[in-house]
Amino acid sequence: MFKKSRKVMSLAMASMVLLTGCAAQGEAKGTVKEPTKEANDKKKEAPTVITYACVNRDQKDPYAKNAITGEYIMREDDRDMYIQILDEIKEELNVEIEFIDFPGYVWEVLLQTVLSGDPIADLVDLEINSQGKILAQNVLQPLDDYVDLLGDNPSPKVYGKHFFLESASSGEAWSLSPLVYNIDYIEAVEGLKVDGKTVYPTDLYKEGNWTWSKFKEYLKIIDAHYANVQAPERPEYRIDAFRTEYTETIIEAIHSNGGAIYGEDGLQVDTPEVKQAIAYVQELIDAKVLTANIKEGTSNTPWASNAENFNAGETVFTEMEVWRLGGAASKAAERGQSLGVIPFPRPDHMAPDDPGYQPSVTKGMSTVIPKGVSEEKIPLAIQTYNLFYGKAADAKAKRAEELGEVKQQHTLPGTDIFHTEIGADMAEIYDSWSSPVNEYSIMLGVYWDFMSIAGDALWGANSSPSFDVAFEAQKNIITDKIGGIEALLNTDEIKDNVSPAIEKLAADEIFAVPVGTDPSSINWAEKFKAVDNLDGELDITKAVFNVEVTDFNTVGEYEKGLVVTIQDLSENTGKSNNNVIVYDANNKEVPTITLKEEYRALTLEEETAKINWNDFVETAVDKDGINIKSSLHADLSTLDTTTKGEYEIPLTVTDFAGNVAEVVLPVTVE
Repeated sequence: MFKKSRKVMSLAMASMVLLTGCAAQGEAKGTVKEPTKEANDKKKEAPTVITYACVNRDQKDPYAKNAITGEYIMREDDRDMYIQILDEIKEELNVEIEFIDFPGYVWEVLLQTVLSGDPIADLVDLEINSQGKILAQNVLQPLDDYVDLLGDNPSPKVYGKHFFLESASSGEAWSLSPLVYNIDYIEAVEGLKVDGKTVYPTDLYKEGNWTWSKFKEYLKIIDAHYANVQAPERPEYRIDAFRTEYTETIIEAIHSNGGAIYGEDGLQVDTPEVKQAIAYVQELIDAKVLTANIKEGTSNTPWASNAENFNAGETVFTEMEVWRLGGAASKAAERGQSLGVIPFPRPDHMAPDDPGYQPSVTKGMSTVIPKGVSEEKIPLAIQTYNLFYGKAADAKAKRAEELGEVKQQHTLPGTDIFHTEIGADMAEIYDSWSSPVNEYSIMLGVYWDFMSIAGDALWGANSSPSFDVAFEAQKNIITDKIGGIEALLNTDEIKDNVSPAIEKLAADEIFAVPVGTDPSSINWAEKFKAVDNLDGELDITKAVFNVEVTDFNTVGEYEKGLVVTIQDLSENTGKSNNNVIVYDANNKEVPTITLKEEYRALTLEEETAKINWNDFVETAVDKDGINIKSSLHADLSTLDTTTKGEYEIPLTVTDFAGNVAEVVLPVTVE
């Protein structure tokens, strides 16, 4: 562990010795600069090593090998291409790029190595959504003094400074959950037809009529049609017009109105564009055409529950992460249906070609330079980055041209671009519907603060007033967080914001105690350890062990019945939630074990040690209904997975009072 330094860190650390570094991120075309005379003179000297640290070395390092086989990971044609790129960089800049793997979480490694005066590398890729946590440590080198090297279209400032090397229009980025719909459901709505022909969302978009009010009207017609129609898989559900994760609707409405939570111009939460978008979402909710799976008494929704509804054919429209669309399309295909996609509608006051009408695009990985890299190396590292990505993009484009590869249109996986009526329209619309990154709130850590305020207001949760009133009262939650980090970034202080980790000494231990146990008689501290990334192992006896939610006089299972918290020397709090079981020690009844009605066969040569026998059991409970599946044991003495056939596997479970139940599981090896 690194010894923690809480003193102000001087920029003099920049001259410290550097470790060697690692790989690179998603494809991004940089600005390729012509080598200067100074660069040409350097060719006479020994090459400068620029280290590059990241999480996907195998995609950029032609010399990366499989740790087991010792073979090169990269395809041979890609290896040749990247070797040539590295040779050209050495020729032009007299630089050798050295790649290494990241030895841990990026936010921990950067903090440790910058505090030690020995940053992990000259160039570092930040994992998706890690940027906010790392910026709040103040371990990154601001690049404002080198902005002329960042190209013609540098990434916008965050917290008032340039930190990211990739350009605004390149690097890893993705549109937040797009608006998707079931094409067949729309085609079945008579109210959406004119002269017997369905008016699709793509028709309205191309006509310039795809507006907030039109979408609301469109949803009302759909809602009326499906008001009493049972869903295909779960008839207890009806088919909704628009069941979604409403926070996605909020962010899409904001960007369709030319706004952002935190955009190119910084924090924008208090703008008319944002307030108008929230008001529109409120209209949809009040009109009962937007529904969501709200947890009672809150404004929270179960993670991805709307995707489950959409996949089961229970809603016409939803918003869904792009990576889920393939699965949704497969489910729809099983019902003989297909999916469409459409940009979120624009506000009625905005023209179709208004540049403010955009999708919500957030950043993926970013590349940065940590503090402690020498002033002499910083410009060279930037030039190396630009040259590496510029040459990679050019080489791939040239190879694609030589192979006659056609540029793929910008469509979303799983959508029916071959649909006879709207397939070509969807492809055309999405080929032009793109935007550089315009939403930074997710990676800066204020997205959910904003959505919590907006969500409570929209659904009336936690006695929240309307959004305008609620936001005025609570916006300091966001502005204080942003202001605090901006202030930190204008100092030399390095801030430890990494919480310590709390672990059970026995990872599989279940905290089960007899009813009537005095919790003060239990030495909880002997069951845990706590380790901090900077302070090392902490004194676990100083942790707080909270068992307030557990009634030790009542049999039952208590979720988060034991909550352990501890602070490191920087007052970061680590937390561990643990379930507690209170059982009847005098119980003499045999537990109940029930097999699933349907379960899989075993495969020939299947490794028995890796079989999860719980997958074959529906329930295993004691007389009080306490789950004891964790005690499941399979007798494999008669099982031979090298031979096809029928086998009987005795399964036993033991409850916490020591009572045993057995059932025989018939399995097939095929």
